Amino acid sequence: MRQLHPGDFDNLYDYLQNLSANTKHRFAPHEFDKQSILDLYKNPNEYLGYVAVDVLTNQIVAYSILKMGWLAHDLDRLQSYGLVPDIHSDCTFAPSVADQWQSCGMGNALFSFICSDLKATGIKRIILWAGVDSDNQKAINFYLKNGFRLLGQFEYNGLNDDMLLELF
Repeated sequence: MRQLHPGDFDNLYDYLQNLSANTKHRFAPHEFDKQSILDLYKNPNEYLGYVAVDVLTNQIVAYSILKMGWLAHDLDRLQSYGLVPDIHSDCTFAPSVADQWQSCGMGNALFSFICSDLKATGIKRIILWAGVDSDNQKAINFYLKNGFRLLGQFEYNGLNDDMLLELF
């Protein structure tokens, strides 16, 4: 478990290409091409990537992206829940786990690592990136088990749940 670094970009591209169509559909904070990866991580003050790497194969088996602050198009909706977003202490989070590694504890392990890392940076709240599909019970259970709370629901290509975790 570690932060993503530029030497991982080719491996990250391979990871993204090998995700199933369903996993790609549920994880879409950026395009799945190499240029999008390069463009996204040009500014390390705005985006952080985290990876879990299989030590035997050196392949990425889980990947999460964090945006410092929140997504501009989510701001009004977040404020409608009474949330006062703070650019300095909030981040937006999108996790993924390779299909063959799902339900093995990899997502929990990477998320625990990320939370420890974020506490040292002054981040106090984690907001889900564009929410989670309301019908994705597996993901919702993961978030609830890890301390997220439901803020509300919104409609975008189906019903979605906005969730937030307060780090202490």
